[in-house]
Amino acid sequence: MTATTSQTNREIEHGYFEQFRNLYELPPGCVCYEDKPDVLVKGPRTVGIEITNFYSQSGTNEGSEQRQRPRRYEVLSNAHRQYLAARGKGIELTVEFEFSCPITSARKRILAQELAAFAASVDSRPSGAFYPNSFPGMPEIKSIWLSNKDWDSPKWVRPRQVFSYEEMSAGRLKEIILDKESKAANYAPCDAFWLLVIVDWKDAAQDQEITTSGLKIPSNVFEKIVIYKPGFEEIAVVHP
Repeated sequence: MTATTSQTNREIEHGYFEQFRNLYELPPGCVCYEDKPDVLVKGPRTVGIEITNFYSQSGTNEGSEQRQRPRRYEVLSNAHRQYLAARGKGIELTVEFEFSCPITSARKRILAQELAAFAASVDSRPSGAFYPNSFPGMPEIKSIWLSNKDWDSPKWVRPRQVFSYEEMSAGRLKEIILDKESKAANYAPCDAFWLLVIVDWKDAAQDQEITTSGLKIPSNVFEKIVIYKPGFEEIAVVHP
């Protein structure tokens, strides 16, 4: 369940948790949605459950999907707007980006200009594909497909891309756990804490295999650490 304009992050987390609780036995008690931690199970013991997403890379990394996704959208949107302002043709472009060459903050504006200029240089050619030898100055782009039909409502888009992924990184998981442990002082008082780590396969920044092959990660804060992949109904416990 990825974010939409009509859903807040909290509503999304609640959706994850409601799916999870139908599959995994919780401690006895009443479930209450809070903030820090995200869920309280109030029973013989009060158990606080913090919910977080398992991004393959930290959002602080330049090449992370969390950073690149909005930049790609911004580049395409700005390039299309500039092209229409200068040429006004109804062509469509499908642009595949090169993941090994992330779009930097400094390059966003320039890349949009370059893409608009490239479109203007080829918009009279037959429909077809262009590859890096046709646009050597744009290393952030892997391929461009031109449709030179005069569309009424032309769109410049990214293709639906298939992402290859491997079994999740134990090192990255440990980083996520340590980050949450460092914030535990801000949690409401509870008898115990759990950490629920979500892998949302619909988000390319998260999708990965969660098979842990017996991985166990100790924690001085969380009584239990559970990884859950909604949609596939896969669950892995890494602590205790």
